[in-house]
Amino acid sequence: MSVRWFLAMVLGLVAVVAGQGCRHAAPTDERVVVVDFWNGFSGPDGAQMEKIVHRFNQEHEGRIRVNMQIIPWGTFYDKVTLGLAFGGAPEVFVIHVNRFPEYAHHGVLGPLDDLATRDELDREDFVEAAWEASIWEGRLRALPLDCHPLGLYYNLDLFEDAGIANPPQTYDEFMDAAKKLTRDNDGDGRPDQWGFAFTWLHSNSLCFLNQFGAGLLDDKLETSGLDTPQASQAMERMLDIIRAGVAPPPEGQDAWLGFQTGKVAMALEGVYMMTSLVEQKGLRFAAAPVPQFGPRKAVWAGTHLLAMPDGLDQSRREAAWTFMTYLSENSLGWAEGGQVPVRKSVLNSPGFRRLEVQSQFAKQLDHVVYEPRSIHSNLIATFGDSAFEAILNGLRPPEKALATASRRIDNRLRKR
Repeated sequence: MSVRWFLAMVLGLVAVVAGQGCRHAAPTDERVVVVDFWNGFSGPDGAQMEKIVHRFNQEHEGRIRVNMQIIPWGTFYDKVTLGLAFGGAPEVFVIHVNRFPEYAHHGVLGPLDDLATRDELDREDFVEAAWEASIWEGRLRALPLDCHPLGLYYNLDLFEDAGIANPPQTYDEFMDAAKKLTRDNDGDGRPDQWGFAFTWLHSNSLCFLNQFGAGLLDDKLETSGLDTPQASQAMERMLDIIRAGVAPPPEGQDAWLGFQTGKVAMALEGVYMMTSLVEQKGLRFAAAPVPQFGPRKAVWAGTHLLAMPDGLDQSRREAAWTFMTYLSENSLGWAEGGQVPVRKSVLNSPGFRRLEVQSQFAKQLDHVVYEPRSIHSNLIATFGDSAFEAILNGLRPPEKALATASRRIDNRLRKR
């Protein structure tokens, strides 16, 4: 790796990157290339990934051995940043699509174009949004593994009890269903069964903003996108759901636990939460695309990208690429753990079509919206989240909260 300055955005450090290679224990067989693989899959998804890695090691015995290390997401990027800056980074690591610009911008991700061209990797077999998200300044700097959009989870027993045959597709259908599903069974004047509840305000709010044509930044990524009529309309639409008495204010609510235990009939969450529902005894649930709450179809989504550090020697680079493409080609196994593949050949396979929940989420792939493709996205998101929380808990009017967030975002962008 050539000498360079790597601005560690996560840690607020500026580090000199010297020509240090990645370090790991030497293999007992010198013919075996060891590939360290870091990810943050600390839940059931980690167990699923371990199975895939085990199968890879069996199929490549005597040539490549992958050592997988799971690091909780809360500290994952700190460790990756230090490894890239000072040496000790793994040959392959996972990076979320919203964090990709930070690392790609500073030139620490190895280019993959020559490998993809040599192996005739067909970009047409990838969902366009995911493939484009892996390119930085015209070069392929990562390989997309999956897409995890929001979807509508709904309780089948509560739907049947309310006489609702199908999940809502429009805002009006959603409100009609939510009213039928909200009940005060004990007569104390407060619902003990909610029709809906907001879960993660970050993804839920961005989904509404996207459906109204708004976002954290403007289209040029130069100024805030929150101080706009469209952003205010999106937040008012979310407030309307709470004002109608079919969803509680977010503060003090564990909305996901409410859905798991049958106290909430509908919730917006990612496909990655599916396994926690499968494990819930007595819960009958299904999934559907996010209803159209605003003027346009759009759904918040994330993607796990596979990347390697720049400057790997050829043998480790080849081994890392072999492993990355193996994960991509065998992403049906990854999908079974609660993800949506981005290889069209996998999406169209009979095996994937049998996955009922994941197939519903996959219907939205043409409408996914990633977070702003900015090296500042991780920092400015906190300003938006503070505004969303204040608005939905009735602490500040939408216009004032969004104006404050916009001022903070613009100040941050001016300091870049």
